[in-house]
Amino acid sequence: MNLSNMGIKKSNIFEITEQLSGQRLDNFLLKQLKKVPKSLIYKLVRSGQVRVNKGRKPVSYRIKNEDIIRIPPYLLKDENISQGILEDPSAFIEYENEDFIIINKPSGIAVHSGTNQKFDFLSSLRRAYKKNELSLVHRLDKNTSGCLLISKNYKSSSYLGKQFSQRGVRKKYYALLTGSLQKDNIDIQSGISKNTHERKMTVNNTSGKYAHTNIKLIKSFTSYSFVKITIETGRTHQIRLHTESIGHPVAGDVKYNDKNTKDMNKKIKLKRLFLHSYYLSFYFDQEYEFILDLPTELKEVLSILETFDE
Repeated sequence: MNLSNMGIKKSNIFEITEQLSGQRLDNFLLKQLKKVPKSLIYKLVRSGQVRVNKGRKPVSYRIKNEDIIRIPPYLLKDENISQGILEDPSAFIEYENEDFIIINKPSGIAVHSGTNQKFDFLSSLRRAYKKNELSLVHRLDKNTSGCLLISKNYKSSSYLGKQFSQRGVRKKYYALLTGSLQKDNIDIQSGISKNTHERKMTVNNTSGKYAHTNIKLIKSFTSYSFVKITIETGRTHQIRLHTESIGHPVAGDVKYNDKNTKDMNKKIKLKRLFLHSYYLSFYFDQEYEFILDLPTELKEVLSILETFDE
């Protein structure tokens, strides 16, 4: 029996078949959710967020034929976004001409395919357009939202790619940083290299690639700082690493923030990385400038912080 026969269409619900029965619950989830850390899967089961036949089960539970297993829907956010792109790609498009597309990328989906990456924005857009010529001109992290530039042909891909590599593109972000900044304007210049052991970037002024980040304070809150960030270079995780290096990591960042901020994030209803690419300008046959509004879910976080400080 499959889900469609049951009238269950939600992708976060699994019905166990005879072929799948007998294995441990944790092993089944690890196979189904390859991108989700093992520690998180165990936490979800133990806290009751994974339900088996509407009840709790231990990780050692042996799943049975016709068991119904439900996982939190947010774990499959990238799949839901991908489906949305296929159904109506125009919902994500801010501007389009014959050479390029400006996408308002949501948080929660990778921009391109990768290891264990089943759904990504570019592949979904190519399928929706039926055009493999679409290509990324630059990248945003999976959990960063905002301006994403996609070329539609070789000419625009080549030209705009050079604009980025030669720093002919202006990029600005909104971010919420943890803690209170001591200065209204902070300029960070350092080398960045990859720490393969910890699978993240690290400051390396000896052999790292040069990176330049400027931070300007917009508004101070008791425990946070809302800022505008301009990057002169586009290194991997540059903003997240540079803000962490001065002791003020981006709110909602689990990779570059070693403090336990889960409870505080819950209080301010922050469910994602608070980093949004709101501004992009470049030259391509004429000057182009794009400004995207802060997503609703991040505006709500700022409103909650306003009430805390009243």
